[in-house]
Amino acid sequence: MEKPLHVLIAGGGLSGLCLAQGLRKSGHTVEVFERDPDHRRRTGYMLHMNAFGGEGLRTCLPDDLYELYLETSRATPTRRESIVLDSRLNELSAQPHLGPPNDGPRPHTGVHRRTLRQILLARIEDAVQLGSPAASYEELEDSVRLVLADGSTAEGDVLVGADGIRSAIRAQRLPAAQVIEATVDGIGVYGRSPLPPDVIADLPELLLQGVIIVTDMRGNRLLLGPFQPRRTIADAPADLAPDVELDAVEPYIMVSCSLMPGTVVPPAREWTAETAPMLRTSMQQVVGDWHPALRGIVERIDLESMFSIPFGRLDPPDPWTPSRVTLIGDAAHAMLPTLGMGANLSLRDAGALCRRLEAFGRGEQDLLGAIGAYEDEMRNIVYPFMRMTAEHDKHFGGGALQRDRQPAGA
Repeated sequence: MEKPLHVLIAGGGLSGLCLAQGLRKSGHTVEVFERDPDHRRRTGYMLHMNAFGGEGLRTCLPDDLYELYLETSRATPTRRESIVLDSRLNELSAQPHLGPPNDGPRPHTGVHRRTLRQILLARIEDAVQLGSPAASYEELEDSVRLVLADGSTAEGDVLVGADGIRSAIRAQRLPAAQVIEATVDGIGVYGRSPLPPDVIADLPELLLQGVIIVTDMRGNRLLLGPFQPRRTIADAPADLAPDVELDAVEPYIMVSCSLMPGTVVPPAREWTAETAPMLRTSMQQVVGDWHPALRGIVERIDLESMFSIPFGRLDPPDPWTPSRVTLIGDAAHAMLPTLGMGANLSLRDAGALCRRLEAFGRGEQDLLGAIGAYEDEMRNIVYPFMRMTAEHDKHFGGGALQRDRQPAGA
């Protein structure tokens, strides 16, 4: 490496950690500043993976950690599609997953989000400062200074805003890009329904074949994401990456379901011991006349696993002039989750920016040229998906869900 960089990364989510892994692998140094005081905040369960995200991981991770990601991913499903069913399990439509070609004996499928985070943290814990939210930055003549919420600072050659949809870095870099609060009908409260062998044996095979969306044509929806890993997760590191420790994860179905009208979902900080049972009961009422297998999945949701996510999105910002400050992931292009593209495109960002900074390090491109090339590539690839997810009913499940918007008799 002719010109190693010191890169500051605001945000220790998936994209920030992935970028940190890639930069270290290519000879740069990094500091990651994460706002959470620990790694326990729940942000999701089964994360659908396609070749955008999977190849970003291949670029950034050391070979053994990439292998660990593949082996702890979801076993290859019979159908790699989003499948829309009615409440009696009749198939309404199916849509192949989006993204580049994703073939071979172990295609990218899905991963347990916490498992992926643990893999991304492996061997770079010393570079991650927890409880250190970014507040602002100052561009200097030959560097950039990051200011943290407690007033302390850090200085580097490049600052990457990977601090999520409410990014402090984006607020300063692109002040016109404002968060648009949004909802997706039937999605927002998540939980896990266990898949022990006896449950698997009794479930209709169709419910384990892909990402499943169920509609009763009355506006109620149920999202199911089955997760059965290729290898037992806690045991997988033993012969792949023995220095890495992964939490045990048993097979499950990720569940998100509509609630009865009038059900109030309190903010996370206001949840009490009664909140999760109340929300599950509301879901059970919604699916009360659905197929028994669907009712059983909802009835078995683990109350301790339940949480809610408020959604928001960005409109594609106008192009900007490159500088030593750039953005990746939700900080750059937060979108609704209906196409399963947000995390994948965030990991793609990490791989793409890493490759551009590697080219700078080899003396093949000047720094602002490298950052500008990354930003142009990101806009060209990501912005069409931002526009698609903004009209989610047209694309979620291949458009089949538009039918349950129509009045009876239409």
